[in-house]
Amino acid sequence: MSETGIRYKAFISYSHNDEEWGRWLQKSLESYRIPRRLVGSPGKHGKVPARVAPVFRDREDLSSAADLTTSVRAELTASETLIVICSPAAAASPWVNEEIRFFKELGRGNRILALIVEGDPNSTESETRCFPPAMVEAGDGGIQEPLGADARKWADGKSLARLKLVAGILGIRLDDLRQRDMQRKHRLWMVAGSGAIAIALITSILAIVAITARDQAETRRQHAEDLVDYMVDDLKEKLDEVGQLDILEDVGGAVQQYLDTLNPQEESDGSLLQKAKVLRQLGEVAMEQGKLEDAMVAFEKSREVTHELHLREPQNIERIYELGQDEFWVGYVYLELGEFEAAQESFERYLQYSDRLTELDPSNPEWIMEQSYAQGNIAALVNRRESGDIALALERITSSVELNRKAIELDPGNHGYTSEYGEALAWQADTQLLLCDLGGALKSRQESLRIARETMEEEPANMNRKQRYAYANRGLAYISRQVGLTGQAMEQYKEATRVVADLYLAEPSNMHFLWDELLGRVYIAVMKAELGQFEEALIDLQEVYEPMRQVLQAGGDEDHRRRSGWIDYLLRFSDIAWMAGHDDHAEKAWSEVVRQMDDWIEAGADPKLWLGDISFARFLIWHYGSDIEITRSMADTLPEIKIDDSQPYLSCIERHLLVLQELRDENVSSARAHAKELLSKGYFEPGFVRICNHYDLCQGSG
Repeated sequence: MSETGIRYKAFISYSHNDEEWGRWLQKSLESYRIPRRLVGSPGKHGKVPARVAPVFRDREDLSSAADLTTSVRAELTASETLIVICSPAAAASPWVNEEIRFFKELGRGNRILALIVEGDPNSTESETRCFPPAMVEAGDGGIQEPLGADARKWADGKSLARLKLVAGILGIRLDDLRQRDMQRKHRLWMVAGSGAIAIALITSILAIVAITARDQAETRRQHAEDLVDYMVDDLKEKLDEVGQLDILEDVGGAVQQYLDTLNPQEESDGSLLQKAKVLRQLGEVAMEQGKLEDAMVAFEKSREVTHELHLREPQNIERIYELGQDEFWVGYVYLELGEFEAAQESFERYLQYSDRLTELDPSNPEWIMEQSYAQGNIAALVNRRESGDIALALERITSSVELNRKAIELDPGNHGYTSEYGEALAWQADTQLLLCDLGGALKSRQESLRIARETMEEEPANMNRKQRYAYANRGLAYISRQVGLTGQAMEQYKEATRVVADLYLAEPSNMHFLWDELLGRVYIAVMKAELGQFEEALIDLQEVYEPMRQVLQAGGDEDHRRRSGWIDYLLRFSDIAWMAGHDDHAEKAWSEVVRQMDDWIEAGADPKLWLGDISFARFLIWHYGSDIEITRSMADTLPEIKIDDSQPYLSCIERHLLVLQELRDENVSSARAHAKELLSKGYFEPGFVRICNHYDLCQGSG
């Protein structure tokens, strides 16, 4: 819309009796991600955003308002679309009716959508009607039929109803949304959980029972195609409703039973392709459950089908594309199993199929993006291998970035490609850091942040873009700190932390946002200490102790990222407290470190996952004196694991840890040589510089 002051994509109006529906709808809309290739395309109401957010829900959001009526009018004025949850209770509510009337007075009567949850749309009886009077009143005094969806199980159901509302809000065709939604991809570096697909399978079992009861082959094939379409819809709200994935244990057998009912003589090429897609979705469910062997069976079966279809028609682009998807998933399972050679072979075949797509249609940016993804996956694989060729990884990710850039040139209006380009640059920066190429990494991250900022400013209320902007700031801050730009790093961490704090306020159930906010506050406190502001830093660190501990406990000890962040926080707290002379604070934090490390070692965790924490902990023991009682217990229990300086490539962080390692091994000359190498690469991380000066390692280094 062209009006200024618009803050919300939609305003949800509902009766208090339908509050549960209101909560579901708000969460369902805000969590829905628009298919990437639709983002930035023209819709009836402007360019299509990446998210339908924020969505205003009356009553809860205004619970602290002094004047509810005035507040409601202000929020209605700030909303692009009005969604009315229609039921007999809503039809009888004067509040809901007045909200509809006011929205029409704003001149936005064509932006009112209905979500039917109860009642009869055709009834005029007070007990059964579902539309409020203002909903059906036309401007000429006649009757109009509201636009919207019917969420009841025997009608559209929740999934289709949500898609209809999203299409109405964005001003795009429902078919476009469903077709594009079906084409979502999971990629190696951006794979999140596939729980939504898993839950989609659960609800699909009911459809399978109905399908197998039918006699007509053509009807069954049609329902099979509808089933696959349904399965690949984004059904995240189903996960919220079910809550547990353990109920999916029998899904594989039920889906396989359905597949076995198909008569081979009835299977056309189209139905075979649908069968492959079902198998692929089944594999993704198994991946979510951690059943890698089951996932491999499903993906390999899917690959067998798509390979057979490809042999029948080698020039068919769709079949080449689908076969490439199966190769990706097979390679991904091999990667998770640690079978890197097999993973490499599958990823190389995926790249070959992507290359073939562009040979057949060289000007299609979608196929060029497939090449970009394939190159990026191989780079990620190289980075995961202990003996990986980091230079090769950089070559691959650089190619991925260039291909992404080419896709943008062919389709400059596709904001999804631009956003992916920013992500590719971020991955390129991370690979450059593995080579201790600080200058290259800094440049890549700066460009990544520029893109994230521009896309976020185009749609400041878009939560997905705000999230990418926050993490782009954090990524740049990480490198800024390594090159000694402490002031810039401080501001970048503050901006990242501010944004994720806003995201958490908007979505308080998202513990990732809260954890990232708390980590950001830790980084800021550490930098304050590095600037000599010890007392203020300790106060900040003490403030995050309890909330971090609670988030960690809520998430469970199996969350490696959080547990590692918690230990890193405790180690830094101890270090700063000892520097400031607050031994009591240091010993309290250190006691928790000892407990956490003991639990982790007893659980048999792989020490390589904790190399940085172990190295830093051992250095602190040596630096502050192993005669301190609180450190002695850890000195005896920590595993001895060291950085191998014979590797062809070492990151700056690994070289930093190597300096600490050589110091505590009393190899001062070797520590000095590594320190000199780091300084020559522009590495001036404040903690390193402090140690470098303290132990006289920087002499003659400039």
